[in-house]
Amino acid sequence: MKCAWTLSLLIALSACESSAPAPSSEPQSIAYEVLAEGSLSGEHTAGATLITGQDAWREFWQRHTSWREPPEAEPVVDFDKHSVLAVCAGDEPSSGWRLETRLVARIDGRIVVSAELHAPAEDTLSAQMLTQPYQLLLVPRTSGTVELILDKGASTP
Repeated sequence: MKCAWTLSLLIALSACESSAPAPSSEPQSIAYEVLAEGSLSGEHTAGATLITGQDAWREFWQRHTSWREPPEAEPVVDFDKHSVLAVCAGDEPSSGWRLETRLVARIDGRIVVSAELHAPAEDTLSAQMLTQPYQLLLVPRTSGTVELILDKGASTP
């Protein structure tokens, strides 16, 4: 049900651009696989970044793991076949936050990522520390601008 709501939102969003022509095609879902996910990252700002080459991947990975000592080696990605979408929620005030990508789609040449940030359950004991929920998605090789639609604050069951 949430996926249908998200797709409806994406369709409405693409149709609401001022003075833009009507979409030439329906949104196209992009298959993805979660390459890595977690709650600690060197990325402190919410956003989605498309990584299409080894140099950009290495640069991102160094920022992403800058808090680790020693730094972890980046996962191997075949950039002839794949790209990486780094989806980051930014700083959150405690442990227990979780990021979940709901949909990746191409709409009018843009790559739109819809994700939900789950808050820790209210009755859960959480460490009071900054965390940075993230997901790194492996997608078929692609290019384009990326837009993140982040639904914040859904409570974790």
